[in-house]
Amino acid sequence: MQLLKINGELIGHKYQGERCPGSGKRPAEAPSIGVWLPLLPQLTPHGLRHGHQTWMDEGVVPYVLQSERMGHEVPGMRGTYSHVSPIMRANLIDELQSRWEQSLKERAAISSGSLVPALDRLLKAL
Repeated sequence: MQLLKINGELIGHKYQGERCPGSGKRPAEAPSIGVWLPLLPQLTPHGLRHGHQTWMDEGVVPYVLQSERMGHEVPGMRGTYSHVSPIMRANLIDELQSRWEQSLKERAAISSGSLVPALDRLLKAL
């Protein structure tokens, strides 16, 4: 069992095997940490932004919505007069949903199951 402080930090002790003078309990075990290997070498969160931008370009998403989504300001008159509409957002959702569904089909072609429970449930639902 891992013991945590009220703020969520793991209780650590300098000396293994000793009891905590405050609680009288033995020190907590080291937390188990799960990691996923990168899908592609050198892939970073910033690199994912480039991919997302490319998807929006391919999906012919209006520049004003792309800029908003990427956290950028639209410069000049274009930024003054161009606005994101509900239809633009709905079209973007449809485009990204289609890409998601295609990616699940491609993943299922590799293997119909996964050790990751959430992904396994999605693959089984195809």
